[in-house]
Amino acid sequence: MKKVFQITDKHIINEVLDKAEYGTLALCHNNDPYAVPLNFVRIEENIYFHGALKNKKMKILEKNPKVSFSVVESYALIPSFFSSTEGLACPATHFFKSVSIDGVAETVEDREEKAMMFEAMMQKLQPEGGYKPFSDEAYTKALKATAVVKIVPNTISCKFKFGQHLDKERFAMILNHLKERNSDINNETIEMMKKCRK
Repeated sequence: MKKVFQITDKHIINEVLDKAEYGTLALCHNNDPYAVPLNFVRIEENIYFHGALKNKKMKILEKNPKVSFSVVESYALIPSFFSSTEGLACPATHFFKSVSIDGVAETVEDREEKAMMFEAMMQKLQPEGGYKPFSDEAYTKALKATAVVKIVPNTISCKFKFGQHLDKERFAMILNHLKERNSDINNETIEMMKKCRK
């Protein structure tokens, strides 16, 4: 990864993870890759998700707990003519934030840890509340019947791509085109471009 794109600040990395509603879990069994999108929550350094006790991903994890997990926060698509007048397709790109995690998946059996994960997941996806806390006995049967998995990271990498490697002329061209398009995602992209350029 080019150093110009690399983000190492843990606070910024956690912001990306906490904002993302879903990520993609990548597994491998007998040299066969398998990737599945899923909702997740970060608790401290670990990533948690839940699902059925016996499904494809759980069967794979039983045999090979090594995983890769990634999230992407998408920003503006950048057509090639936004930064070039030569008529080539090569400058076309997409601006984004991404986090990739390699680690080991562990099945959570403890009721309190399971309840903590579901509480954190609900706070993330339904912050307005309106549900009983997971310490309530009403959840006992559901918690037993649901698999909770914790990814313990070995490595975490984060990449922000917002044209920060471009020369002043190309950078300015993209800014002008995004201003002309004038939509929420383009305006958010402009803000990130300026922030990452500093």
